[in-house]
Amino acid sequence: MTSVSDAFDACRRRLEITKTEQADASRRQKEVRANVQEDFHVQTDFLTGSYARSTKTKPLKDVDIFVVLGDRELDRRSSSPRSVLDAFETSLTSHYGATATTRGRRSISVEFDRSSPTKDEDGKVISIDIVPAFEAGDVYEIPDDILGEWIQTNPKVHKEKSTAKNAELAGSWVPLVKMLKAWNREAGKPIKPSFLIEVMALDLVDAPFNDYASEVRSFFAAAGDAISETWADPAGLGPPVSDQMTAERCSEARLALYEAEKLCAQAARAEERGKTGASIAIWRQLFGPYFPAS
Repeated sequence: MTSVSDAFDACRRRLEITKTEQADASRRQKEVRANVQEDFHVQTDFLTGSYARSTKTKPLKDVDIFVVLGDRELDRRSSSPRSVLDAFETSLTSHYGATATTRGRRSISVEFDRSSPTKDEDGKVISIDIVPAFEAGDVYEIPDDILGEWIQTNPKVHKEKSTAKNAELAGSWVPLVKMLKAWNREAGKPIKPSFLIEVMALDLVDAPFNDYASEVRSFFAAAGDAISETWADPAGLGPPVSDQMTAERCSEARLALYEAEKLCAQAARAEERGKTGASIAIWRQLFGPYFPAS
């Protein structure tokens, strides 16, 4: 029978982005970029978010593209953030249809293959988020439809911090974050946005890294205690990453995190008693189908 350690290693491998998925992401993002460039003067555009930081979990939803608008679009910066998102929504709807486009807080999402969905979403990109932006010195300004303001951000700093943390933990931090995001999805997304999990893991996971089972359990316990804290943007810009976590949501997330920690303890006890199959079943309950059944 597979050991718990081997099962975690298999989960890690299953959560890695495959060459097929990388190729599909490349094809999709090039297509979206070309369509946006038809309607806007674009200075530059680049992949960002968790996909660029290698912390994107599967299936590949909400792959982020930063679209930095050029000089001929500067008038849009003096208008409301909502009007810029309106323009991008109109543009992308003209290319992909109203049923495939969804408006987000700071982006417009395009969902692919809605007319012919497949049962297995692995191996392809499900959706891409397009984020309008303007350069503002060394940082970027993006629209926030909830705040009604232009906010500053710097995805390059986010990536630098993630890369440094992963190196500090000898390459184990990124797989750990992917597992935690898989748990969040299976648990009904008690932590929003998922980027908040990364931000918390930057602070709550320290070297030396032990093993995935114990690190996951430690994170759940620590995050349950800290979920009500204000978690700032790692780049020191914009609103807190945790600004969606109301008191009610924090209470729900705390319960989910403590329940997850209890399941980790049960899995550990089962393994100690030689009940490897029972232990693996509990871990699969936590992480879903990307964790092997046996």
